[in-house]
Amino acid sequence: MLIARLKSDPILRNSAIYLTGSVLTGILGYVFHFETGHLLGPSAYAVVASAIAALYVLTLPVVGLQLVSARYASVAAARDQRHAIVPMLLRLTGISLLGGLPIAGLLVVFSREVARFLNLSDHRTVYVLAVAGLTTLVVTVNRGALQGLRRFVALSGNMLIDMTGRLAVAGALIAAGFGALGAIAALALGPAFAYAQSFLLLRSPAVAVGAQTDRFEGLGRYAVLATIASVGTNYLFSIDTLLAKHFLTADAAGIYAASSVLARVVYFLGLSVAGVMFPEVATLHARNEAHFHVVDRSLLLVGAMALGLIAAYSIAPGLVLLPYGSGFSEARVYLGPFAVALSMLAIANLLINYFLSIARRSFVVPLFAACILESILISIFHSGIWQILTMVLITLALLSAAMGLLYGLDRFSLRRPST
Repeated sequence: MLIARLKSDPILRNSAIYLTGSVLTGILGYVFHFETGHLLGPSAYAVVASAIAALYVLTLPVVGLQLVSARYASVAAARDQRHAIVPMLLRLTGISLLGGLPIAGLLVVFSREVARFLNLSDHRTVYVLAVAGLTTLVVTVNRGALQGLRRFVALSGNMLIDMTGRLAVAGALIAAGFGALGAIAALALGPAFAYAQSFLLLRSPAVAVGAQTDRFEGLGRYAVLATIASVGTNYLFSIDTLLAKHFLTADAAGIYAASSVLARVVYFLGLSVAGVMFPEVATLHARNEAHFHVVDRSLLLVGAMALGLIAAYSIAPGLVLLPYGSGFSEARVYLGPFAVALSMLAIANLLINYFLSIARRSFVVPLFAACILESILISIFHSGIWQILTMVLITLALLSAAMGLLYGLDRFSLRRPST
């Protein structure tokens, strides 16, 4: 019966495909961390983890960019203008690079200063990081089109090609003696492979003579809103690891990074649930139909997964740490609290996605207040792993409470719905 329903219900089918692809991609992402951590050891792995966190910060606006191409591709397909999709992607990529290339250039020019801030002994790492930011940017634009065209199998395959390429390149370059620099190079080459493959998936049909492309309105404003959400959530997701690398010793930063990476399982699972929830709520809201039950169920699912992972990390931390090896045994005591912190971020992110799905700006002020608060707290209190982790817990507890309050106001009709 379940298989028959998957075949007959396109929303359920696409949600299942997206969830499966996201989970497999997330698993390979963790394998990348395990691979590099096991091969490099805590000190060198801290360099890789710091570079990954920096890459998240560099690509903060990417989700908003993906949303622009996804919405445009979806509307173009609905209006039988598929021929306009690839030219749009090339234009959007060019516009994006107008902003991305100067940032990459600044990273190259100030590579020694950036490396000094991150406690990196080899400033060439910053060069590679700049290239990784550019390749991540361009592949995300094309993935947005695949999402907008509802080609979730192709989208999942493209993400898997990216992660598989990272694993293969990182293992080969580390084995060849390039160390952490080789692992970071994989962050640039994986997306490059996926970008090339995406054009095979997006080959456009022949353009009809006299074909016209309509102008679409509202995408820019919505993309700004989505970019704000992406910047805020990704900042909170990454900034503590970067600041820990700056303030802590190399070994302590590696332990902090490993603990954070393992706890991110619940956050990535939450992203998948939010990705499934988003189109459901957006469709129901557009039809002026009841949609809170979808959000409630999504919250329950994320909460259940979070409680399970918190329990597992608290009861059997040694088992969870096995992929990293004995060098990371000190991380045992931090896994449970980190799982609590990332669970609260997952819940906050899901509610932010709810507000995005109905095009409401309610989340903006509390989200950016949390970004500022966490940065200030860690900058003042950073004497050790526990102190930094406590600042993260305080910030994310306040953010998730604020998001829950805002959702409650909508859920129980204590405010007028937006028109």
